[in-house]
Amino acid sequence: MKRERKNKNAPNKAKQLAPYYKRKNEQYFATAPTNTRKWLIWGGVIAVLTLVAYSSAFKNGITNWDDKEYVVENQLIKEIDVKSISEIFSTLSYMGNYHPLAIVSLAIDYQFAKDNPKFKNQLNPFPFHFTNILLHLITSLLVFWFVLKLFDNFNMAVIAGLLFGVAALHVESVAWISERKDVLYSAFFVAALVGYLKYLETKKILFFALSLFLFLLSLLSKGQAVSLAVSLVAIDWYKGRKFKDIKVIYEKIPFFLLALGFGILAVIAQKSSDAIISAEAYPFIYRIGFAGYAYMQYIIELTIPVGFSAINPYPDIINKSIPAYYWLYLIPALASLYGFYYAIKTQKKAVAFGIAFFIINIFLLLQFLPVGSAIHADRYAYIPSIGYVILVAALADDLIKKKRQLKMAVFIAIGIFASVQIYATQQRSKVWKDSQSLWNDTVKKSPKAVVAWNNRGSVFDRKAKAFADKFDFETANKYRQQAISDFSEAIKWKPDYVNAYYNRGSSKQSLAKNTKNKALVASSIADFDSALLYDPLFAPAYHNRGMGFDEQGKYEKAIKDFSTAIELNPSDHTYYVNRGVAFGKLNKLKESIADFDMSITLNSQNASVYSNRGFAKVLSKDLNGALEDYNKAIELDPNFHTVFYNRAMLYQRMERYKAAIADLSHVIKINNKNTNAYFFRGENYIKLGNKSNACEDFETLKKLGDKRAIELISKYCN
Repeated sequence: MKRERKNKNAPNKAKQLAPYYKRKNEQYFATAPTNTRKWLIWGGVIAVLTLVAYSSAFKNGITNWDDKEYVVENQLIKEIDVKSISEIFSTLSYMGNYHPLAIVSLAIDYQFAKDNPKFKNQLNPFPFHFTNILLHLITSLLVFWFVLKLFDNFNMAVIAGLLFGVAALHVESVAWISERKDVLYSAFFVAALVGYLKYLETKKILFFALSLFLFLLSLLSKGQAVSLAVSLVAIDWYKGRKFKDIKVIYEKIPFFLLALGFGILAVIAQKSSDAIISAEAYPFIYRIGFAGYAYMQYIIELTIPVGFSAINPYPDIINKSIPAYYWLYLIPALASLYGFYYAIKTQKKAVAFGIAFFIINIFLLLQFLPVGSAIHADRYAYIPSIGYVILVAALADDLIKKKRQLKMAVFIAIGIFASVQIYATQQRSKVWKDSQSLWNDTVKKSPKAVVAWNNRGSVFDRKAKAFADKFDFETANKYRQQAISDFSEAIKWKPDYVNAYYNRGSSKQSLAKNTKNKALVASSIADFDSALLYDPLFAPAYHNRGMGFDEQGKYEKAIKDFSTAIELNPSDHTYYVNRGVAFGKLNKLKESIADFDMSITLNSQNASVYSNRGFAKVLSKDLNGALEDYNKAIELDPNFHTVFYNRAMLYQRMERYKAAIADLSHVIKINNKNTNAYFFRGENYIKLGNKSNACEDFETLKKLGDKRAIELISKYCN
């Protein structure tokens, strides 16, 4: 039997290696939890400071800038089921964009926002703002993670994540409900970048597929995500990958194919909504000047958080010209390209990457293809700003490495910069509190922002309606005049502004109704004429011009305009209602009732149409049918005082005097200055032999200045 030989060196070797393994174990157990704790602590700091910056945004309301179309009146988000989600994904252009996931996310919030007793038939804005802020917070933490994985530099990751989270330039994307698409696509965008880095690290196809899937989700949230494909090329460059490597090329093909497909879809969607301005609007050479100006404005506003405006219009909207100083902005813009070259030359790859990332993601948004009425918009810089914060973080880290003694000074400077951004973000978020606050700020900073004037005019017009509903016509008229003034200012800067003409005409129409001013009726018709001059297919202008003709007693003209509006938009039930009223005034009761029937078919929940049909049935001597319609109208709207008045007249005709008195009493409860209600209630009291109550009504009628009271008092009360 062979004897096993003893290795004399084994004990010595084990002895020698023991301290090494001990150190490794100690290092592992000491370092891993410490790093995790460190990440959690600083991630928490970024989260808390971001929430502090946006604390006031939680209290904001719903504005009249696209929020009405995206949230308040968006039929796509009312319910969540297979049918509605299918319709969302099959709608290729909504508000000039294809962003089904953004619409789905709004639909989810809508379910929490509706039916809230605190807001009385209005949506609770909190769920929408909560989700926007949460998505921004998630994106900020993803930026922290992305920078940490790409550069393996904790200081850079903290600086970049923090500055992205608190940057005041991001308020528009976060505090504006309609920009859900911005914060949603960005969360998927940065997550896709992290997934791609994970793929490069592990070489596992699962992470490649995950990155591609997240990219698809980002594209389904907003078309602006197409720039991710080129951003991956920048990551490959930073990681030192060979662009001639066939594998590197093949990896990018699915990303670029998705980007191309959704890019084409985005252009089609924009064109369908007339968001893309005609190429002849400004010469291409001017657009180069605009690009330089916009590029530098984004950098300036990221650095110095002041002067933000919701709308930044082109410099000369009327003459389509460009101030000479715009060309000067090309100098620093081109200098940043030299900065990219210099950073590469001096082996500062992190600095070069930050510049490249910013340029890649802002390039398509520099208005070479002009979209909308703004030369630049804060929301466009949301993802590009990641490049900016990486640049700041890289420069700070480079300075620390060169001069260790400045480490504390650099961190203090970053802290001060972040504090300034937090304060600016808090203040800017307050501007988005409501529509009036937003547009007051905008017209102050951008007096040529025609959309701002138009939208603030709409705010005043809505306030006027609220006071008119309370029968405070004096206050309502003041707001109408303010609205007309704002619409006129919008027309001053954009003489072909269809919506401003329409809105001004509508305000004049309402003011004319309250003041009995016939000249205003004619002026409103002139505004609708102007709107139709620039847009002959604008159905609401035909409808409202028809109402103007109706007010002038030109019923045939009114019916013609109502009919044109119906041809252009046969699904709007209000057009049938008003044509039915015009037919009724011409005593064409059959046609009138047919229009009311059609309106009810389109919308069976409108109290006004039942009231109008009831009145037409009274004229047709169908009293029982009229009573059914009046009852239905009151069931739908118990505060609809007009229908109570109409039903009272019907009860009086049917000799049901007590019922008539009850309805007229309800009218007086709603509006105690309604002279006709006192007059007819007094008459009904007389029919019942109750002179005492009748005389009280006639005395009130006298106090209200109604001349009919004198004869009535003389006849019944003396």
